[in-house]
Amino acid sequence: MPHPRLEDDGTTVVLDLHGASVADALALARATVREAARRGRTYVRLIHGGSARRDAYRPGTIRQALHAWLDGRPAEVPIADAWRADGYLLLALTLPSHTDPVPIRLRDVQP
Repeated sequence: MPHPRLEDDGTTVVLDLHGASVADALALARATVREAARRGRTYVRLIHGGSARRDAYRPGTIRQALHAWLDGRPAEVPIADAWRADGYLLLALTLPSHTDPVPIRLRDVQP
């Protein structure tokens, strides 16, 4: 069974949420955005998948939870812009004055 994966090239953090429950996916996404912003990354791509399946747009999916969070997020969440694509969200972050070159790992964002 697949499980979430995270890759960080120093500019973009890619979090593949396949295999996570909706609650776990949402918690990982929030933590990843916070950590990516703290370390000065430019983008976060949240891969939720499911666009090829008919039930991908029904309530209770990772996609629906991420979109609801994005629409209702507090103002302090450092997202400058967001693009909703088929199978993923791409978030542009508000950049801090410094960057941390150490790659972000999945263990850094897991509770």
